[in-house]
Amino acid sequence: MRRLFWLGIGAAAGASSTVWLERKVRQRLDALQPDHALHVASERARSAGRTVVEAVAEGRDAMRTREQELLARRDGTGGPDLRLVPGSGGSSGTARR
Repeated sequence: MRRLFWLGIGAAAGASSTVWLERKVRQRLDALQPDHALHVASERARSAGRTVVEAVAEGRDAMRTREQELLARRDGTGGPDLRLVPGSGGSSGTARR
């Protein structure tokens, strides 16, 4: 009776491992298909595009904030550490630390 029990356990383990291995092999083969590779490449390109757009937006926000700081300092509402250099041309002058 024990031998029959262990034979059944071995057969079940062998069958389940065979099914598991077959699924893994099919997944790997599907991942190697050209249409899947195209899909992965397009998703990565979209992700990179979103990253670039977010970086540009963040840079513009930082630029606007810095410009407001500089204008406030130039107009005298900011700190005294920013002075205008005389003779730099233009009506707004050039800021220098």
